[in-house]
Amino acid sequence: MVSFIRNVSFDSADAYALASFWAGVVGHPVHPDCAPGDEEVVIEPPGAPRLFFQTVPEPKTVKNRVHVCLQPGDRPRDAEIERLLALGAVLAADHRDAGGGGWAVLLDPAGNEFCVTRAEDERHP
Repeated sequence: MVSFIRNVSFDSADAYALASFWAGVVGHPVHPDCAPGDEEVVIEPPGAPRLFFQTVPEPKTVKNRVHVCLQPGDRPRDAEIERLLALGAVLAADHRDAGGGGWAVLLDPAGNEFCVTRAEDERHP
C-alpha cells in the first residue's frame, strides 16, 4: 500500500485570512464550517488535495523547503500572475524568459513562496 496526499498545510498568523486568499487562487470557497478567528481552516477543491491552514504564533523566517506550483487552467501564465497579484500576492522572483519559458515565484499574504508555471497550451502550442 502507498500513501496519498491528504492536504497541503500552511502556517499563518490568521488562518482564515490566508485561506480566503487561497480560495481566490484556486477558485473554491473556504469550507462552510470555517469562520474568521478559527485556528484551523480548510478548502476542499474537488479532485485535488485539500488545503489546510493553521494559526501559529511565530512568523515565517526562512524560505519554504516545499512549495506549491500552480499551472493556469484557463488563461496564459502571465495573465494568471496578474490575477494573483491583484488578489494580494507579491512577485518575489521572475524566472520567465523571452522565449515564453520559465516561471515566476510569488509570495502569498503570509510570505509563503509559490510558483506559477506556463499553462498547458503554452507548453505545447
